[in-house]
Amino acid sequence: MIEEMLRFNRRFVETKEYEKYKTSKYPDKKIAIVTCMDTRLVELLPAALGIKNGDVKMIKNAGGTITNPFDSTVRSLLVAIYELGVTEVMIIGHTGCGVQGMNANEMLNLMRSRGISDEH
Repeated sequence: MIEEMLRFNRRFVETKEYEKYKTSKYPDKKIAIVTCMDTRLVELLPAALGIKNGDVKMIKNAGGTITNPFDSTVRSLLVAIYELGVTEVMIIGHTGCGVQGMNANEMLNLMRSRGISDEH
């Protein structure tokens, strides 16, 4: 699958299709959105909010969660606010999120079954 994506990317660059997506690193709407990495939201969320490339800083993780004051989501928000001009933050959840029903012991067992040791 990765090779297929890289072939597509080479054609994308060769034909300069990226030009229609050019924007700056500063979000036009000055908003950061924290949301889930769920595949159902990739196109749905921007369409539902009327946002396009360059409008917002989109921060995605499993469950759209902030787990502690020093996690990567908070770091990303701090950069967005203090370096990139964000003035508002939206936290957007969704129905049927897989993180809601996650069981830590099941996850650990899945990791062990793939050869990850308890020390790691």
